[in-house]
Amino acid sequence: PFPSPSGLGTMWRRPCSRVLRSACGAGPGAGAREASRAASTLRVVGVPEHFNAPFHMAKERGCYDQRGVDFVWHTEPKGTGAMAQLLEAGEADLAVMLAEGATARAAVGAPLKVVGTYVSSALRWGVHVKAGSGLKDKADLKGKVFGVSRMLSGSHLMAHVMAHQKGWDLAKDAPLKVCGSLDDARRLMAAGEIDAWLWEKFTTKFLVDSGEWDIVGEVPTPWPCFLFVASARGLKERSEEIRQVIEATRPVCEEFKANAGGATVAYVSKNHAMSEADAAEWLGGTRWACSNEVQERTLHKTQEALVTIGQLAEAVPLTNLIDPSVCRLVI
Repeated sequence: PFPSPSGLGTMWRRPCSRVLRSACGAGPGAGAREASRAASTLRVVGVPEHFNAPFHMAKERGCYDQRGVDFVWHTEPKGTGAMAQLLEAGEADLAVMLAEGATARAAVGAPLKVVGTYVSSALRWGVHVKAGSGLKDKADLKGKVFGVSRMLSGSHLMAHVMAHQKGWDLAKDAPLKVCGSLDDARRLMAAGEIDAWLWEKFTTKFLVDSGEWDIVGEVPTPWPCFLFVASARGLKERSEEIRQVIEATRPVCEEFKANAGGATVAYVSKNHAMSEADAAEWLGGTRWACSNEVQERTLHKTQEALVTIGQLAEAVPLTNLIDPSVCRLVI
């Protein structure tokens, strides 16, 4: 019933445009209003993970076309650091980024701003090691090499959050090696060039189940995991399209969460190498906000963590992190 991550799978069939329009969350008169002008392209980037399925569903159904948006999706397997680079270079307009990575870049004045919250639940980072390595607990990783996708990526920041929680010296006790993608991390882990890798635990569950990796613990984020982040160019030229995409995707997120007839669990199990039990556990703990609001405590907590681990010199005013023309701060 849901499209595949590539956006080429079978979608739910809608009997008429009225039902499709309702499913996409288009407002009254949206079809006629948007038909009166040419579609504007919005370049959106995200990781190849189950969280982002609603975007593929919405595109398959024509939800963005109805609102006059030519929605172009780019999958970035190297994560938040790579997505930030695309935004900063003006090569993407909107990204679905980890909260800590988005805050880290916005706080130092990078040409991007937070414009909303996509997933409001925490991310469960799994701490992974090579199977048979003899490493059994997070405490065993002191002095071991942590692989990260990129510097200032979520895998980097959360490795140092974990090290700080353990009271370790970050440089000495948690040295880092840049790997790139998850596939790169698998190769380097097998070669013995890295000892540990932090990644969303359900995304890597198939590697644990297959016996390639072991998981020795978790590091959950104390804040919502995914934020909407827009480039300076996107905000200048496509702010209305950004608002329309967020609004159009929201009801699809609600449908995905509802799991009618077990459709979501079946989709995640089929397309993301999970058992149905694991997919159900993941879905049960995941909440989508998909709104142009962000809670003040999200930005306070991420900055506090970044300062603590030395990735940010000092916290900045929250108004420096968001674009108020698109995003609203809430208590």
